[in-house]
Amino acid sequence: MTTTDGQNAGSSIRLERVRKQYKRQGEPAVAELDLEISAGEIVAFVGPSGCGKTTTLKMINRLVEPTSGQIYIGDRDVTHENPDELRQSIGYVIQSGGLFPHWTVERNVGAIPRVLGWNKSEIARRTDELLHLVGLDPAEFGKRLPKDMSGGQQQRVGVARALAADPPVLLMDEPFSAVDPITRVRLQDSLIEIQKKVGKTIVIVTHDFEEATKLGDRVVIFSKGGHVEQYGTPAEILANPANDFVREFIGSGATLAQLSLTRVKDVELDTVTTATVDEASDDVVTRARAANSSWVVVVDGQRRPRAWPSIEEVASVPRVSAYVDARLPTVAPSSTLQDALDVMLAASQGGALVTDGDGGLLGWLRIGRVIDIIRGQLDEAQPDEIGYIEFAEAENGQPGTKPGSSANPGSTAP
Repeated sequence: MTTTDGQNAGSSIRLERVRKQYKRQGEPAVAELDLEISAGEIVAFVGPSGCGKTTTLKMINRLVEPTSGQIYIGDRDVTHENPDELRQSIGYVIQSGGLFPHWTVERNVGAIPRVLGWNKSEIARRTDELLHLVGLDPAEFGKRLPKDMSGGQQQRVGVARALAADPPVLLMDEPFSAVDPITRVRLQDSLIEIQKKVGKTIVIVTHDFEEATKLGDRVVIFSKGGHVEQYGTPAEILANPANDFVREFIGSGATLAQLSLTRVKDVELDTVTTATVDEASDDVVTRARAANSSWVVVVDGQRRPRAWPSIEEVASVPRVSAYVDARLPTVAPSSTLQDALDVMLAASQGGALVTDGDGGLLGWLRIGRVIDIIRGQLDEAQPDEIGYIEFAEAENGQPGTKPGSSANPGSTAP
């Protein structure tokens, strides 16, 4: 089966009475597991350390051989296939990308297609296509070595490499755990946007329940021995934990976890006044004042935000500056409200700019709007669950301004 753009669509995964018993261990790592994953879904495996979630993931591509049972991808029983050929047909992403350090980005991405005998022009076309898909310019990054890239960029290359041979299934083993929190949010958002375009079946192992509820169409909560305590949508699990184990695993912060069910795309955004580099400042100030705005967002030719100066800063120079503010807080429509709040807090800003999958500006999300929604969701929460957002009482709606302060960290001054 293929998608409308000719790519392979996701395949279902079915595990029947799958067991993994390691030698010299009394209890099996995974005991008699039955599990079915629908084609095109993202399913997150989560649970305490040693519960068998990573073992289960690795049995799907037979990096770990099951002791007994059958594993089906689509209608194929893959438990008796050649394991090397099986792994070439399944994408696999690990922490830090797992890139070959002495190979360039384009050579890393083309690794499996080369093994499969693709010709050079096919590999080059596919490499360019995938680097664009994960948000990296092939002309800028294709010849780089992994050491010359950030952790987040390396992880994007790892995803591109895993998708290179157009596999129906993508396995991800804690892929975002080695990057900083802000980069992690952006990588999560990127994965959601990529999945909209490629429609693969994705299985992701994570130790973070919040990440599981954000990424997973459905979530599997494992206990020791690969026992499935609950398998359902994030909303089902949060609203109706199956038992005491699930309630304890979710923890006392379950109310805050509800924030992962509300996305930025579900919230009304405020419009912003935009300006372009080298535009006459007087024109920009006039336009901003007419819109009753005290600041503007400077965008490039693709409407990607560069800076958000106040109108006083714009008026201080004849033309709009080309300065790029690397601290701009941005979130994607697929970001959760928890993500958005974290980004705002980390940047000490009164809101965040919302950008699409290509980085184009969609609008402005005020912290006050987020807090109003959070308060509605936390009506029955304990005081300590909302204490860290109390500062928002002083929120004044201004970007680049810490509530209660007149300082503007969003200055465009170099």
